[in-house]
Amino acid sequence: MKCPHCGHWNRASFPRCFQCGTPLDMNSEEVNQPTAVAKPAKVYIRYGEDGSASSTFDDRDKLALDMQTLQERKQKGRQEMQRIREQSARQGIAPTGRHVQTMTGRAAVQPAIKSDVIREEEEVESPLRPDAIAVSSKRKTNTDQPEVLDLTHSQVYTPPTPRRSRRNHRRFGLRRFARLAAWVMIAAVLATGIYFFTQHGQEPPLQEQAIITDTILNDMPAHMIKIPAEEGAVIYIKELRKSYTVTGGYATVEVEDYKWYEAAEIAVKEADEEEKEKAEENLKALLEAESITATITPYIKTSANEQKQMDIITYPVEIPLSPLMLVTPDTGYAEVSTAMYQIQFEVAANSEVTINNEDFSDLVNTQKGLISYNASVAAKGNNEFVITTRAQHCRPSSVSVTLYRAPQAIPLDLATDIATRWSPGYVDDKSQPPDEKGKYPQKEDPMIVRCTTLTGAHIEIESPYANLDLSRINIDGSFEFEAVFTKIGTNTITIIASDPAHPEIEPSVVNHDVYYVPVSAIYTRKAWDIYDMYTDYLNFTQTRVANTQIYVCKGTIEEILSTKPQLAVMALDRDPTKKVLLENLSNDEYKAGQRLRVYGDAYGVYNGMPRLVGRYTYLPND
Repeated sequence: MKCPHCGHWNRASFPRCFQCGTPLDMNSEEVNQPTAVAKPAKVYIRYGEDGSASSTFDDRDKLALDMQTLQERKQKGRQEMQRIREQSARQGIAPTGRHVQTMTGRAAVQPAIKSDVIREEEEVESPLRPDAIAVSSKRKTNTDQPEVLDLTHSQVYTPPTPRRSRRNHRRFGLRRFARLAAWVMIAAVLATGIYFFTQHGQEPPLQEQAIITDTILNDMPAHMIKIPAEEGAVIYIKELRKSYTVTGGYATVEVEDYKWYEAAEIAVKEADEEEKEKAEENLKALLEAESITATITPYIKTSANEQKQMDIITYPVEIPLSPLMLVTPDTGYAEVSTAMYQIQFEVAANSEVTINNEDFSDLVNTQKGLISYNASVAAKGNNEFVITTRAQHCRPSSVSVTLYRAPQAIPLDLATDIATRWSPGYVDDKSQPPDEKGKYPQKEDPMIVRCTTLTGAHIEIESPYANLDLSRINIDGSFEFEAVFTKIGTNTITIIASDPAHPEIEPSVVNHDVYYVPVSAIYTRKAWDIYDMYTDYLNFTQTRVANTQIYVCKGTIEEILSTKPQLAVMALDRDPTKKVLLENLSNDEYKAGQRLRVYGDAYGVYNGMPRLVGRYTYLPND
């Protein structure tokens, strides 16, 4: 039976609705509404092969009936769900709180409210499922409160939810607002504490706040330390014994790097004989470390005029090497042919210099740090020379120079003053008759080569020469000749000495290189214009290089490719698309954008353009 109030279906024997307690009227039209009578199913006659007949039902008719029933159930379900939603909207939200008891589970449920008036007990059957097992239960009713059933097994009963007061549904009541305000205040206090803790209690150390940069002070390596502090504060540095005022949020301290190890140098100078050895050992150990750690201890003056120590600041300081640069030879190895070779190198002013542990410091300031040392080279192979220098406030630096001179069974030495570069002047050629005015023809000043060897030795000169003088070979073993140079650039003089009395002794051979460049009057006279011979140079490069052909180039220096040696690209005036690479071996320095007139000889080809060795440089003559 369907309840007219809540729509709940009850058994026909229930006098009241099991859900809401509304009395059920057995004579109502809804209760007595006739149920639909199913139509009889169709019967089909089937004949077999033997002619026998049998009746059967068609499964498709059964399926059609089920589909029709399903559609009716769906329609009733939609109407029932709509009714439940409307009823729930009228009844409001179910009550909650500590005073509401929920009765679920298999255990017996006690009444929420006791009453003195109890109705008669009567049997109640479970309306949950058609297949549920009927369980005996007793129902107690109260005239003033809703009925509560004592259910067992899987039966669950929830009493009707009374409509709560509007006051209980208030979203922003006084208590809720007070509770929310309290939480907001707690959060604000925590945030403030965290801020002050991070800003004041967890400040980064001064080492991280200070700004340390490399700089130069009084032409010496130094460091700039910027210490953060309040504006106008005074910071005292203990190690430097100086005070600094904070400006722009920082106290700026500049200190030379040598200040941190200068004390060790001073200790060596001021130590007496007993302590000097120990002071030198301490200084040596300090300089061998290559770097030290500088420590700054700042003190800040407080408002009470007291000095308060700040965090210590440290930073690494590298001890620089003493300047030392080789000039001749430009590398640490050279092959020589003379018994005396001049080594040239540069050091800083006031440096201490030793060569093979021999002190030569007195030569440092004679030529502004350029030192020329005449090394005695024995004919024994390698000759080692160790040069050591130490400038003020620097670590010692050293370089090793190896001079190789081939061993000799027969002594053969060139004069120590023999030239390695020859640019001759003009002298009278008296081998030719004078002209009508009595003047002799001019010729280049020849280079005289003087040598000494074993008395009575046999001398051979394999390089071009003239006027060999052997008049004193049997007296003191000396002889001389004029060197003849066949090309511009490096020419090798080769001399061989042998002993006729002892042919089994291996002859001695001396090779000496001389860089020959004619004087400008002769050199420039033989020059061809590179613009006119540009194509000829590229087509016959090997021939022009073999003959050391001289060219003149007029144009603008477009680009400097290197400085040592100086290589420059010149764009010719008459056609800037034609370019020449010049290797500058003159006494002048090329500069980009400068117009020049350069005389040079053929050397090769570079990147599709002629490469010349510039010997003489002039300004343009137009």
